[in-house]
Amino acid sequence: MALSNRLSFGNSQFDRFLMARIFAEGAVLMPEYILFQKKLLLLELGKNQSMEAELDLLSQYFAVVKISMPAGFLLKWENRFQSENEVMLPPLILFPMVQHAVANGYNGMSSHPIRIRLSGSSKVLLFEVSHRVNHYLDGQFKHTLIEDFRNRLEFLFPQRHSLLLNSNSNTCRATLTIHF
Repeated sequence: MALSNRLSFGNSQFDRFLMARIFAEGAVLMPEYILFQKKLLLLELGKNQSMEAELDLLSQYFAVVKISMPAGFLLKWENRFQSENEVMLPPLILFPMVQHAVANGYNGMSSHPIRIRLSGSSKVLLFEVSHRVNHYLDGQFKHTLIEDFRNRLEFLFPQRHSLLLNSNSNTCRATLTIHF
């Protein structure tokens, strides 16, 4: 489990899909990507960060992804998270679900953007990511990114989380609940 924690963190730091997109698009995108990647490399596995810092990194990730996908990248983001106290999270804990949707979903159609919802409080976090199903994939969630993430959650939040992964013929949805 500790190894999966490291692997999941490393997969989020070095998003292979995003790197391939950046290199395919050329040097025009490099400055934004390098600044973003530098911030990711400064993160430490065992050092929690604030929810605000995690959300700021996600926002920067979306900006880099949008630039790297000239054919279109659509996102519907809803943040209803409210907490009186500062919530601390393991770094990049929200990234694998988003990275999976970006890499494996169809997200260029206006009727089918990636939908992300965050809600909760200082006691519970609910994070949901859904996207249009990629019919060319054999299993929508059969990916080491998701397996390592699942194990990371078990390592970090034993008995205090749930990760529901489901898909039908149109939508692929991942729902994470963490109890603090």
